[in-house]
Amino acid sequence: MSLRYRRALVKLSGELLAGPDGPLDAGGLRFCASEIKAARGAGVELGVVTGGGNVARGSALPHLPPTAGHAIGMLGTLINGVALREALNEVGVQSLLLSALPCPGVAEEVNPWQARAALEAGHVVLFAAGTGNPFVTTDTAAVIRALAVGAEVVLKGSKVDGVYEADPKVDPTARPLPRLTPREYLARGLRVLDGAAVAIAADHGLPIVVYRADREGSLLSAVQGKIGSLIG
Repeated sequence: MSLRYRRALVKLSGELLAGPDGPLDAGGLRFCASEIKAARGAGVELGVVTGGGNVARGSALPHLPPTAGHAIGMLGTLINGVALREALNEVGVQSLLLSALPCPGVAEEVNPWQARAALEAGHVVLFAAGTGNPFVTTDTAAVIRALAVGAEVVLKGSKVDGVYEADPKVDPTARPLPRLTPREYLARGLRVLDGAAVAIAADHGLPIVVYRADREGSLLSAVQGKIGSLIG
């Protein structure tokens, strides 16, 4: 099987884990675990960062100080990490959960050397709690973790199939952009992912692929370079 990327960092939107059963939907968890299993079975070494919007989004808590809201959001990603670890275990995929916020007995502290060793051993590495700092998105955390473990690409998976010249929900005539440079992305003021993440990735020559992740086989197709918009 032809793979464009052998080691990838996948940023999965928290909404992919939600569904009729609530923020941690059984079907959503099984689906994400099966997608990861398929890519791992094809020989891809995978790190995973999940968003936390299905549990709690800091920006949706204006009655709290921003630092508190961001802390709650980071803890939401840790909850997702625990749930996804169990879902992966159920489908026979070994994983390691690392958290930027200390949580002994639940997750180990982020350690890039341990993460690299786990990837090389064939384990999926789950990175939770963003960077551990407020005012930093999980998009930026995904880029930082990718650079730390030597990933070849960041794959941002959500329910949007790529980068568009405008928000397709607002402007149905907006055209998809299959490929663009980081400078073009930032100049257009696009908001599919955090501009800081794009800028950091650009500084280090790290490509980002934005793809639709709620369709069967999409993650494997993304690491094969078959779908999504490439920023790089």
